[in-house]
Amino acid sequence: MNKKNWLLLILACTVALASFNSCKKDNDDDTSATDNGPTEWERSNVFKNDPRNGAAAFVIDNTAYVVGGYVRNEGAVNDGAAFNGETWSDIPNFPGTARQMAVGFAIDGKGFIGTGSDGTDDLNDFYKYDPATKTWSKIADFPGRARYGAVAFSLGGYGYVGLGTTKTDAKFSDFFRYDPKTDKWETVATPFKYKKAEAFAFVIGDKAYVGGGYANSSDLPEDFYSFDGTSWKALNDLKRDDNSFTYDVRKRSASAFVIGNSAYVVSGRSGTSITNTVWKYEPSSDSWTDKHQNLPADAREKAVGFSLNGKGYITTGVNGSFIFDNTWQFTQVR
Repeated sequence: MNKKNWLLLILACTVALASFNSCKKDNDDDTSATDNGPTEWERSNVFKNDPRNGAAAFVIDNTAYVVGGYVRNEGAVNDGAAFNGETWSDIPNFPGTARQMAVGFAIDGKGFIGTGSDGTDDLNDFYKYDPATKTWSKIADFPGRARYGAVAFSLGGYGYVGLGTTKTDAKFSDFFRYDPKTDKWETVATPFKYKKAEAFAFVIGDKAYVGGGYANSSDLPEDFYSFDGTSWKALNDLKRDDNSFTYDVRKRSASAFVIGNSAYVVSGRSGTSITNTVWKYEPSSDSWTDKHQNLPADAREKAVGFSLNGKGYITTGVNGSFIFDNTWQFTQVR
């Protein structure tokens, strides 16, 4: 083989190796890597209340409502604010016990907040918010064991709450369905391999997806599921290394939002490190990619994520001694 052909062979091998490595993320917290792609994140209007982490949220008519959380030197709080993508406005204080690490969901123009911790005790009460009248009202208590760090979503006119932990480090693999028409809860069977807390959940179309979290182990859970309102389906693991894909999306305390037919899981903790990565999930291929721009500043956990008018947002959260009130807006351009 002549010298020219050898050089072409070496170049081809180099390109192939680079393409393979682009699908693999060995260090999920590589914040030093240079990112020369298009800008997808920009600072948005800062959260109007005290910096906090562990808040709960729901979205109604392209307005996000952020409630409660942990505030330094104050502990759990019960205030909140509404955000329409441009400005934040006050909402009435949550009427129940001030709490952090609660969950929220929305059904038919009403928002629901419940469970969580007041810093001492685990909670199982739930409340409904009507933005038309700006009033809160109590609904039936969550029927499972009181907990914090659960996940919640709405699907098909029902609310779903499950997983979570207690102050004694008990974890859960259970789920419950709430019917707003009857104000009643019922148990939903699950196939989960782990009891876990601080997982992520999102809804795309007519299916919910649940994954991530931790299970009293340094090795984070890899299982990932979809739910259609009737049955759960085990999907490809969050840690994958096969002929098609190589990635590791295992995270706890991450934020998630949906744009179109794709979901984005942002920041959160991977192992012992807080990451700034953005992982995109495509249900059509049941796979994840990390080709989008990382959160450019203030990697965080226990933040709030939501989408409004086709854009994603992440606000509040914590990283070590830093508790945040900044808000970032994500626009997909890659």
